[in-house]
Amino acid sequence: MRITIWQDVRRLWPGLLGLVVFAIALWAQTDALAGVFYDDGIYLSLARSLAEGEGFRYGHLPGDPAGVRYPFLYPYVLSFLWRVWPSFPANLALFSLFDSAVYGLSAFVIARSVARLSLPGLSVGLVLVAAFAAFPLLAIVGVRFSEPLFLILFSGSLLIADGGEATTKRAVAAGLLAGLATLTRSLGLAGLLGIAISLWYRGARRSSLVSLAAGTVVILPWIIWLLVHSGELDPRLTSVYGTYSEGSGGMGLIQFIGGASLQVFSPIARLLLPALPTPLWALAAVCVSLLIVWGAARTFRVLPALIVTLGLYASVVTVWPYTPDRFVWVVLPWIFLLMAVALHDLWTRNRYWKLVVGAAALVIGIGFLPREISSLRNRAFASTAEGISQPLRLLISSIVQELPSDAVIAGGDEALLSLYTGRSSVPSYLSRLNGRDEIPLTPAESVHFYCATGVTHIALSGPGAPAARLLQTLSTAEVSPLEQLFSVREGPKLYRFTCPD
Repeated sequence: MRITIWQDVRRLWPGLLGLVVFAIALWAQTDALAGVFYDDGIYLSLARSLAEGEGFRYGHLPGDPAGVRYPFLYPYVLSFLWRVWPSFPANLALFSLFDSAVYGLSAFVIARSVARLSLPGLSVGLVLVAAFAAFPLLAIVGVRFSEPLFLILFSGSLLIADGGEATTKRAVAAGLLAGLATLTRSLGLAGLLGIAISLWYRGARRSSLVSLAAGTVVILPWIIWLLVHSGELDPRLTSVYGTYSEGSGGMGLIQFIGGASLQVFSPIARLLLPALPTPLWALAAVCVSLLIVWGAARTFRVLPALIVTLGLYASVVTVWPYTPDRFVWVVLPWIFLLMAVALHDLWTRNRYWKLVVGAAALVIGIGFLPREISSLRNRAFASTAEGISQPLRLLISSIVQELPSDAVIAGGDEALLSLYTGRSSVPSYLSRLNGRDEIPLTPAESVHFYCATGVTHIALSGPGAPAARLLQTLSTAEVSPLEQLFSVREGPKLYRFTCPD
C-alpha cells in the first residue's frame, strides 16, 4: 500500500507542484497600479488598442503610432481577456488570474521535462518550489509582465524537443512553440535556434530544418510588419518605443559585442550569496557561475536542447545593452536545477567533495534563505510596485478631476497615466543613445518635443523622477512655460505647460 501511494505521488507531483505554484502566484498579486514598471503599462495600452479595434498601436501616444518595440503575443492574449471583461481597472483581476495560471502550468511543464535527470524526486520538487517562489520572480509575476506566458511557451518547446525521438511531428511542435515564445519575448529566438542546433547535433538534420522552418513561419509575419511600420514613430521616441535596431543609437556589431560584460551572472550571485568582503564575494560568485556551467555540462547528454538554448540565451543577454536581471529571473527555475545537478554530482564523488557541497549549501542557505523568508513574510517583493503607486494615485486623482478630457500629459509613466485617466500622454524625459551611452535631450529640444506633440500638462511623480532636473530648469527660466497647479512636498507635482511663442 505504501509503495502504491509513493508511486502515485511520484506520478502526480508535477501537477501538484503546478497547483502550489499557481496558489503562490495568486497570493503574490499586488494592489499596485498597472504600469508602475513601465513595460506592464505598455503591454496593457497595446492590449486596450487591440480590444477596441484600433490595431497594434500605442494608443496612449498622440497619433497612435504602431507598436513596433514589444512582441505582440502577450498584448494580443490580454486583448481577448479585455473583450471578455472590458471594464478597466476591474479587469486586472482577470489578467492576474491568467498570468498566475500560466505560471503554475510552467512549473508543471518544467517538472515534467526534468524527470530524466538523475536527481532525487524530493530534491527536484524543493528546488523548483524555491525557484518559483523566489522573491524576484514573485515581483515579476505580481504585475502584468509577459514572463509567465513566455516561460510556458519556452519550456514547452524544450520539453517537446528533448522529450523523445526527433520525429517530424515533434520538430514541428517544438518549432511552433519556440516561434510563439519569440513573439512573446524577443529572446525566445534563442529557443528556436537552440532546438535546431541540438537536433542537428543529435543527427536529426531533417527535424532540425523542419523545426527552424516551423518557427520561422510563425515569426516571419511579425518581422514583415515591423519593416512596414517602423518608420511611423517620431524619431525622438525611438529610444523607448522604436525597434531595438532603431533604439541602438547606430551601434555597429563590433561596438555592440565590444560592450559585453559578465553581468549576466551577477543577479544569481546577488540573490544567493551573503554579504562578504569584496574579494571573497567575487570568488564565491565565480564558484556559483562554475556550478551552473558544471550542471549544464552534466545535463547536456540528457537535455541537449535545453542546454544549447540556455547557452545562446546567456550569450545574448551578455551583449544585450540592458540590465540583465529580468532576463535572468525568467529562467531562474532552470538555473536552480542546473546548480542542483552540479551539487548532486559532486556529492556522489568522495567525502572531500561532500565537504565542498556542504560548505556551498551552507553559504547559499545563509545568503538566500533569510532574504527569501523576510520577503515572503513581509511581502517585500511587492513593496517597490506599491511604493511607486502612491504618488501616482494622487496625480491620477488630480488629472481626472481637474484637467479636460482632451489634455495631453507628459509624464514618467505615460502609459499608466493614460490607462487610468483616459488622456493622451507622452514621456516627460527623453534621451538618445550614442552606442551604449544615454544622452538626455536638451531643455530646448524637450520643449520643442512637447510643443510638437501638443502637450498641455506635465506630471512629475517625485523629486527623483528622471524629468525632475529638466522641470527645475524650465520653472526657473526667465519666461517659464510652466505653471504649477499643485505640489506635494517631496512628492508629485502637476504643471500646466504653455508652448512658447
